[in-house]
Amino acid sequence: MDKLSAENEAVKWLNKPDNNFCAMPFVHMAIESGGEIKPCCMGDQLGDLNITGKTVSEAFNDPVRLEFIEAFKRNKQHPSCNICWKDSAIRTSWSTREVTLPITIDAMQGIEPTAQLLWLEIKPGNRCNLKCRICGVWNSSSWTKDAAALENPYKKFKDSDSFKYTQSCDWIEDKDFWNDITQFESIQYIHFMGGEPFMVPEHFQLLERLVDSDIDTSTIKIVYNTNGTYFPSIENIKLYSNFKSIKIDMSVDDIDSRFEYQRKLGNWKEVKSNLIRFRKLKDLPNNIRCEIDPTISIFNIFYLEEIVNEFASIGYPLFLTKPHYHYVNTGAYAIDEIPQPIKNVITEKYKNTNSRWISDAVTYMNRQDPNPKMWTKFQIQTTATDKLRKERFKDIFPDFWEVIKPYWNTEV
Repeated sequence: MDKLSAENEAVKWLNKPDNNFCAMPFVHMAIESGGEIKPCCMGDQLGDLNITGKTVSEAFNDPVRLEFIEAFKRNKQHPSCNICWKDSAIRTSWSTREVTLPITIDAMQGIEPTAQLLWLEIKPGNRCNLKCRICGVWNSSSWTKDAAALENPYKKFKDSDSFKYTQSCDWIEDKDFWNDITQFESIQYIHFMGGEPFMVPEHFQLLERLVDSDIDTSTIKIVYNTNGTYFPSIENIKLYSNFKSIKIDMSVDDIDSRFEYQRKLGNWKEVKSNLIRFRKLKDLPNNIRCEIDPTISIFNIFYLEEIVNEFASIGYPLFLTKPHYHYVNTGAYAIDEIPQPIKNVITEKYKNTNSRWISDAVTYMNRQDPNPKMWTKFQIQTTATDKLRKERFKDIFPDFWEVIKPYWNTEV
């Protein structure tokens, strides 16, 4: 059976009534910025399980996590996976990835999966040099003071929840975490997210330990999500040659002043220069692949054609084959929460687009009726953050502002 046929059969099986199987609990673990252990990046924390003071092996084999696995062996719906019980498409997607599909195929044939760490996802703290509009203190230490001021300007900074959260992210300074590789014998895939992983040099200790061990690192894939402000050193690039592949996804959502507004403290000229340098890595005899991975939000939905053209001009034609999508899918910055009259203008703007990435974004934007409360929340959050940072949305997005101005509550 070829891979596509196997995927299709697995999806049919996973969608059978009363089938609650998921491959992820058996092979995957996600470590959040504050050290919380989750089933995956979309799940909820497993009880109060936290990596602080633990190694990867200790967390993976913790009784709380073992109980989580047992629930799936009994075909029960574990509460940490509520998002998948509401939307089965998420579970089927996770269970048919390159790493998880063989596990699912075995389960279809009645073979109970063995718990072994194949795929580790790490957000190494919230250390980050940017404070992006679509982000927050949970993924960026640079957001801490702004978040505290927006939370309660009258509370002492060190008493704020934002300060306390950033302090909880210091688990990444624990050398035992980065040096213990006893659970890595079967590892196939390590995903470093942010914060900004290139600001956490400790993670290279883990990669070096793997290379110096008896583990065959030529079978391990490494993936990064980075904001594009850092470029790996020559030593880092040499280290990467010991692994099967390195994929660097750069979270760059826009260009020029719009980029600098959305990803505050970033400098577009410097990031653009880095994007060009990253692109040139493909010309080296190594295994590094670099892509731009933009997130579509209310801030850039009106400018997608400009973004596509600019990225293509520096060697990043966006998604010519199977598109990869990142949308802000909840909250005030989600594109499907834009008021319908504004959606209509955007839909008309892109009606003749040749870009599937753009046309699919329009489809996603129109997938549901907007919640008016979210539009109010967008105005409140944008106005408050603008005031704090001494910026003005309408100055950065003047043509989009003309579209939304009739629907802007000036009293917000």
